[in-house]
Amino acid sequence: MQDPVSCLCSCIQSYVTRQDISYVFRTKEKIDDLKNTMKHLMATKEDVQRKLHDPQHNGKLLDNQHQVKDWLRDVGEKEDKVERLLDEYGKGNCVPAGSCSLNCFSRYKISRNAFKLIGEINQLKVEQPEIKFTDIPPPKAVPESSKIVGKKIMSNVDIVRSYLADEKIGIIGIWGMGGVGKSTLLKKIRHSLSGDANMGFKHVLFIEASKGIHVEEFQKQIAERLNLKSSAGKEDIFNVLNPSNFVLLLDNIWEEVDLIALGIPHPYSEDNSTSQFKHKVIFTTRSEDVCAKMGAGENIIKMECLEEDEAWALFKHNVNLDVIESDENFKEIAWQVMEKCGGLPLALKVVGKAMSNKKTIQNWEVVLNSDTEVVQGVHESLLPILKFSYDNLPRNIQQCFLCASTLRGSSKDDVLECWMGLGLIGDFVNLQKAYGKAADIFQKLEESCLLYFSDEGKVHLHDVIYEMAMWIASDCGRIKDKWIVKKYDRQAKITTEDQENWRSANRVIIHGHFKLLPNLSHQCSGLLCLMMQGSYHLENIPEGFFRQMPNLTYFDIQGTGIEELPKDIKCLINLQYLNISSTNISSLPKELVYLKKLQYLICRYLKRLGKVEEDLMSKLQKLKVIDIYPTGWVDPEELKKLKKYNSIKAIGMSVVSEEVLQQLSCLPTTKLYIENLDNVDFLSFDTLSCKDHGFLQELEIRSCPQLKELVMNGRKTHLNKLIIFDVKQLQNIIWKDVLPQEFFPTLKRLSIYKCKLASVAWVLHLPRLIHLNIRSCAEIEMLFNVEEEREIQQVSEPPMFPHLECLELAKLPKLVRISNVALDCPRLSYFSVRKCLNLKKLPFERGIINGQIRTYCDREWWENLEWEDASSSHYLSPYSLDESLSPPTYKQDFFWRESPTGCTIS
Repeated sequence: MQDPVSCLCSCIQSYVTRQDISYVFRTKEKIDDLKNTMKHLMATKEDVQRKLHDPQHNGKLLDNQHQVKDWLRDVGEKEDKVERLLDEYGKGNCVPAGSCSLNCFSRYKISRNAFKLIGEINQLKVEQPEIKFTDIPPPKAVPESSKIVGKKIMSNVDIVRSYLADEKIGIIGIWGMGGVGKSTLLKKIRHSLSGDANMGFKHVLFIEASKGIHVEEFQKQIAERLNLKSSAGKEDIFNVLNPSNFVLLLDNIWEEVDLIALGIPHPYSEDNSTSQFKHKVIFTTRSEDVCAKMGAGENIIKMECLEEDEAWALFKHNVNLDVIESDENFKEIAWQVMEKCGGLPLALKVVGKAMSNKKTIQNWEVVLNSDTEVVQGVHESLLPILKFSYDNLPRNIQQCFLCASTLRGSSKDDVLECWMGLGLIGDFVNLQKAYGKAADIFQKLEESCLLYFSDEGKVHLHDVIYEMAMWIASDCGRIKDKWIVKKYDRQAKITTEDQENWRSANRVIIHGHFKLLPNLSHQCSGLLCLMMQGSYHLENIPEGFFRQMPNLTYFDIQGTGIEELPKDIKCLINLQYLNISSTNISSLPKELVYLKKLQYLICRYLKRLGKVEEDLMSKLQKLKVIDIYPTGWVDPEELKKLKKYNSIKAIGMSVVSEEVLQQLSCLPTTKLYIENLDNVDFLSFDTLSCKDHGFLQELEIRSCPQLKELVMNGRKTHLNKLIIFDVKQLQNIIWKDVLPQEFFPTLKRLSIYKCKLASVAWVLHLPRLIHLNIRSCAEIEMLFNVEEEREIQQVSEPPMFPHLECLELAKLPKLVRISNVALDCPRLSYFSVRKCLNLKKLPFERGIINGQIRTYCDREWWENLEWEDASSSHYLSPYSLDESLSPPTYKQDFFWRESPTGCTIS
């Protein structure tokens, strides 16, 4: 047997053993080595950053941008690890007395980690990226047609910029017929004033007007662009603009605009106290007379139709070149069709798109054989030539287009719902199929240049296209009041003349601020669709109103102040669609049982709806869509009856018991409001909707005191809004055989309040998340632990929120870090932090901030923040909030701070 002493001696002679012993007895030496090594790495990092921010590289591209970004991220991670290790060493983990074994183990652990970190840091120094910049390459070649058409536009941009540089010119007018390119020019001007070419303007305000727009609406838009409260008056606007350089771009005004009434300092003011500032106004209009009334004088640009060569270039850009250039005869006919467009850009574009799939000469000759052509200044002559784009559509899509034209500014979902209610989508197995059909229709209309969509998904169309739609709806002008679309303002009354026009109308769409409905004395037997939206002044429907419209199939009063439906609603025996959302109605009348043809019952956001009368729903056996979310509910027995009819395609409602939840699991739910389920300790996603036909879009879980686990399982969801509120025992969100980004591919809004979750790492990489709100979660120390996130999501890419615009954090007492690495949030614009006193660092790098993040926070918290890059604080200048105040609501009442360039483009 070997002598124990000899064994010990031989072990000590081993390199491994000596190294391990050195970890115990040379801890301070290891820590000092680590500090020195880290100091050298930080010097290298500063050198890299100095080269990156060298002014001589402005306007150039960094060759190896991703390599540099990854290296800086790795340096940041090492810096964090070193800081934590030094903190552990400094806090006395190696206590001298009474804990010998713990003391030795702690020294060993710290020394070993220090040794490992030194090796990793030295490797980073070896991998230091070379900083190389190259000039920005010239833009890619533009198609020849774009070059030619762009010449006139860019020439006019240069003219306008010369006017802006002239101190004596304050108001500039751009006029011409509809569709000639006025708005395109104004947008080019706005774009030319961005970045370094902003000519010293602090505010560049782009405001879209419309026919009949009032001062209050103008002021609201201007206030939003200046990021004042939407209720700001003219004095507030004046006080911001007067001591600054600004240019106001007004698009599509139809009459003189009183600038003083809006709060706009007049460009020709004789107030010498503001003479050092540039105050400019540019507007577009169809009327030369408006130019004169606005005071543009000789500073006007008339937009003319295109010359033949420019018109031909634009036309070719929108048709199938292979077809029209296949032989000279075809090319000649195409040229003649182009000539009929009269050089009007909108007509050239729309007709070109309409003809792009016509591959025979006979198809093209149809256009030539029409008796119309565009004559400059004669608006009516434009409509028939534009109608070819409409004629080119299938019949059902034609009707969808006419319907969408009356809903300008509405969301795609609202337009889809209207299409369904009018029977334009046809039969569909489930709501998902209906959305698929609608997506195809929207795409077809957009490709035909008849509709376009804003960044928020709102539906828009050009004024001329709208007028064409109304002309078509009136049987090409033969029946003037077949469709009545009217906006009322200032609590206007529906006149006797308007009432009389209802007699022959097929569709009446009115919105605005009307207070009283007419007492109809005549039958409106042709009226099929009646939409009266948005007037909170309208409180009552007169008795007998519905008796005069026996054939009505579609009735929509959402957003009005109406308090109850009259009993004579039972006269609407042909009604198929009823929408009373966001009204003051608190109960559904029993007379609805007479509406045997009703397919869509939409009662969203009724504050006091509660339980729907027993047997009401089950007696309406043709119902397809029921939406009484979030306050209405149906008892379990009624739900059992609804299941038997097999006609329900979508249902949204409140869940008030486990029995209701159980019955809904076999129905195609779209919106659920789950509240006060006292005995539920876990929820599984695959039980919240019918497996085959569910299309859950909104889910809110509130005040379920025993709920501890939320299980994400089943197929991918269509959820776009998820709220978890006051679920105090919720500790785990469990993922079963699904990845978050695949399970929630469309989730846009996520709010988590008052629960025990310790992390929300799964939120990273949600591809469509726009708004994230985390509040009153006492256990969260770090929102996004990247290592945990990578384990859940099985991805290795850098963490990012590709669409996140708003991040709100409040009352997170243990929150120390948002993330353990820098986050890439390219669209973040709103950031609010309240009562997170232990949060000392932000995960934003200067490179991703770009000067557009509005930050709301407590002043004391802000002043105690620690910055890795001191310059970052300049990019996040905060708005301090008084303790009694809450931050403004995202995209409602908020203020934009100035960007570092000193110019805000709105």
